[in-house]
Amino acid sequence: MELDEALILLGDFGLYQTIIYVLICVSGQFTQAWHMLSMAFLGGLPEHHCKVPGVNRNHSIPSSLVDGREVYSQCSMYKNFSIDNSTVPCENGWEYSFQSTIVTEWDLVCDKSALVETSESVFMVGVMVGSLIFGQLSDHFGRLRVWIVSIWLQMIFGVGTAFAQDYYSFTILKFITGALEQGVDLVSYVMATEMFSPARRSFAGVLTTLFWASGIMSLALLAYLLPNWRHLQLLISLFNIIALPYWWVIPESSRWLVSRGRISEAEEILQKAARFNNKAVPSPMLVSGDGAGKYQPDLHQVPDVGPISICGKEHGLHVNGSSGDSAGKKNLLDLFRTPRLRKVTLIMMFVWWVNSLVYYGLSLNTDILAGDKWGRRLPLCLFHVVGGVSCALTIAIPTSVNGVDLSPLVVTLAMLGKFGIAASYAIVFLYATELFPTVVRNVGVGVSSFSSRVGGIIAPFAMYLERVSSIHVPLVLFGVLSILAGLTALLLTETKGRKMPQTIDELEDSSD
Repeated sequence: MELDEALILLGDFGLYQTIIYVLICVSGQFTQAWHMLSMAFLGGLPEHHCKVPGVNRNHSIPSSLVDGREVYSQCSMYKNFSIDNSTVPCENGWEYSFQSTIVTEWDLVCDKSALVETSESVFMVGVMVGSLIFGQLSDHFGRLRVWIVSIWLQMIFGVGTAFAQDYYSFTILKFITGALEQGVDLVSYVMATEMFSPARRSFAGVLTTLFWASGIMSLALLAYLLPNWRHLQLLISLFNIIALPYWWVIPESSRWLVSRGRISEAEEILQKAARFNNKAVPSPMLVSGDGAGKYQPDLHQVPDVGPISICGKEHGLHVNGSSGDSAGKKNLLDLFRTPRLRKVTLIMMFVWWVNSLVYYGLSLNTDILAGDKWGRRLPLCLFHVVGGVSCALTIAIPTSVNGVDLSPLVVTLAMLGKFGIAASYAIVFLYATELFPTVVRNVGVGVSSFSSRVGGIIAPFAMYLERVSSIHVPLVLFGVLSILAGLTALLLTETKGRKMPQTIDELEDSSD
């Protein structure tokens, strides 16, 4: 029988699959939300003003009334209050309303205030780099091996970040943990969705977002309980110590093993799951009635994998057999060699880029759903168009009419746009894993994620348009791009209920 038939026979979301799935999502999704958003607390900016020991603050620091409250200047102090009102930059450091962030420890305020955002941008660049590196590595060396090593390395460098003694070492370590985040996050998503048959894959994909959302919500509580940034960084890094025994508990993706021609290893995993779930299944499962392996690769097409090329370097990994498309050496360029896969890659890159650009752009401006009944393509298009139209409609709303402030209406439309983008995010992850063939699935999702991070980095600059023009300009830009991304998604193949393609040839030979 085929692999998807075997997975159904085991019982989708049986006890064995559920335990493995939860372990993957806790370490691969729940904890990674902490790393992605931790700078909101590690780099928290408290109220501050110049430190003036032993001197009356009112006579030393300029102040003004803001909403009926006296607010002191953050970056200047009087040079000599008794003579004139001339000011100079803070000479004795700063006083903060609360302590224990990287801002207060290294005085990242005033002329150094941009360094916090710079550190976050460097982290995102690390995420961007990691999305390319670890996607390709996991397609070549296996999901489990790359995922486990990424978790262990992230713990090491995350703990190192908590002990950083200066801003520059902190930023370098954040770059490394950002790159490793993709080795944990992206690979875990692919592992989680490859475990199930088409009927349950949508549910499994969307459920991962609940683990991510739970991580986001719990981070605020952790930051409250651990106000010292070093303690918080230690916790979010060391929590994954629970993953140390995963190498002996979590199996390799049977789908990846099948794509590499390692049928006996995939069979062993399926039989173990059957015994754990107390399911009576044939042995072997991945063999047709005449004894020929259903997934047994043609030895003329799947020979020795040979040395695989990663960024121009060869690494010796071999699988018994001789060279070909099914399990031959694959790299990022393979995503663009054939017409159908090239179309999937370019459209996914564009849609992911718009997703990230609009989502983070709307988030900066305004300081779960999945297509199971209707498929993937139509809901993805619909949510993008709804979000895009909502943003674009803001151009028709003036800021005020007859003295009535209409900005809440603009915010409401922007939030409706954010709803559409957030909903499409849940779909696009699942859709990408179903579109790309197993042999390049992590590379494909990684390239899409790379494009997404570019959008996230551009988002703050897109919002800068508000300063030089009006709020309508970036919102209309987001709207047009979102509508275009939604319509572009209609060019893709619907994947609901379909078997995941194993090889590039299988994708190219499929009919829409």
